[in-house]
Order: sequence, then C-alpha cells, then structure tokens
Amino acid sequence: MTFLPSTLAPPSLFKDLLVEPEEARSILRPQKDERYGFGFALSPYRGCGHGCRYCYVREYPNALHKPGEWGQWVAPKMNAPELLWSQRHKLHDARVFMASATDPYQPLERQYRLTRRCLEVLLLCPTTEVIVHTRSPLVLQDLDLLRAFGDRLAVGLSIPTDDDTVRQVVEPHAPAIPSRWAAAERLAAGGISVTIAVAPLLAVHDAKAFARRAKASGAANAWVGGLRLLKEDPFYKVLADHGWLKILNPDYKEGIREAFQETFPAKKRMREARPRSSPAAVAVPTPQPGLPGLFDRVG
Repeated sequence: MTFLPSTLAPPSLFKDLLVEPEEARSILRPQKDERYGFGFALSPYRGCGHGCRYCYVREYPNALHKPGEWGQWVAPKMNAPELLWSQRHKLHDARVFMASATDPYQPLERQYRLTRRCLEVLLLCPTTEVIVHTRSPLVLQDLDLLRAFGDRLAVGLSIPTDDDTVRQVVEPHAPAIPSRWAAAERLAAGGISVTIAVAPLLAVHDAKAFARRAKASGAANAWVGGLRLLKEDPFYKVLADHGWLKILNPDYKEGIREAFQETFPAKKRMREARPRSSPAAVAVPTPQPGLPGLFDRVG
C-alpha cells in the first residue's frame, strides 16, 4: 500500500481553532468496552474541534494544552495511516472503535482525510470489524468506502437529545440535530448498519417520539448512555442554570431507556448477529505487489 509523505505543517489557526499537525508514536490503543467488547480504539486526531462542554476527555493530561482549552485546538496525527498499516498484524479477528477520544469526522477531516485513509487500511484487513462513532454528517463523504466493508462495519451516530436548542447550549460547535437525522437516513438507505447513540443523555422533550424518530430513520439499533462528569465539573452549573439537573437522576435515564427498548428490541452483538461478507458489487482494493503479507510484522 502506497502512502503520500506525511509532512508536518507549522501550527495554524482556522476560525479560532489552533491546528498543530504531529507525528504520533502509536495509533492503536487496547480497550475493553462492556457494550461492544472491542479490542482497539483508533483516533486519527488528538483533540476535537466540536469542543462539547461535557466531554470527559477534558480531564486527560496533555503536555501541550491545559484542560480549560478543550475544543480550541486539534492535533492531526499525520502519520496515522502509515502507523496503522505497520501494526495491522494486531488486527486479525479484532474489533476497532473509531474513535473514543475524538470525533473522527470533526470539521478538519474535510481537509486532512486521515479518517478516510485509516479506513482504507482497515478495509484491507478482512477479519477486522469496525465501529465508527460520530455526531457529524461529514461521515457521508465516505459512504462509498463504508459500504465496501459490508457487514463488518457499523456507524454509531450520537444524537443525545431531541431538542436542537439543548444542543446549541452544550454542543455549540457540533452539527445540528436535524442534520444528524438526515445523515442516519442516508447511511441506512445506503445499506450501512446504523445505531443511534443517545449518549451522553441530555434533556429530552418527548422520549417516545424520540425513539419513534430513531426507528423511522432506518437505524438498526439504539442505546442510551449516561453523562460522565468530572470532579467539581463546571458543567453542573450549565445544567442548573437551564433546569436540566434531572438528567443526572437514574430514574430519568431509565425512563428514556425504556422508551427506546420498547421501540428497539434487544439484539445480539455485531460479531454474533451478522456473518462476514462484502457486497459483490463493491470492489475491494488489494495491496500492491511486493508488500508484506497482511498480518506480517513490519520493522
């Protein structure tokens, strides 16, 4: 597989967002998830331009930036596809979650295309399953590539509320809720398995109507996840100021969950529920001659 050289550009500002391209030392992070059981998390970017006010990643130590600056900087991992290719031997019969600490389709993906290039590597790993998680309709730019994975890829769309006025307060730089519904519909119509992730759960106007809307989008599944807050989190004040503290009540979460469980019966996990296959009409690229075997160690 041939890669273009990954040259580092000097730090630059894009609409008040500091962009600092970097060379990463690793790209696959072992991770165990109670819901998906996936083996590795893959993040082509460090930092996230969406800057959601509740994001748990704010607590992570960072050598270059203070936690209070979350959402104001992004470091594209320019060598992410090359690193992934060199470590592909780890991916045999594994599941990859893309991504846990950043949105793989944040606005900079339109320019850097690191997520797409990593997906092109994963496409060449025939026993690897992929879960792409995003809150952005930018995922649609790769619809052709996503379809090429067949049944071994699913897309999770984060829609944590049915009220876009709530989104404007807590996710001011993220795409509007109506655009996410439109993305879910197009993905499902294109044959992609879509999961609506009501996570982290925010204020909801009508839980049953919310669940029906998710089903109508063509989503195959949905789940409700709680909000993870930091110690002495300033987000508490945001919730209090808007009268949304109820979302921290376990009974509130359970009520929303029950509405979705009624609409989406429990399903088996991806690996158990679907046989591996690729659409016959989609051509899957093969590595160029002379490259090591797919799961051979490199270096």
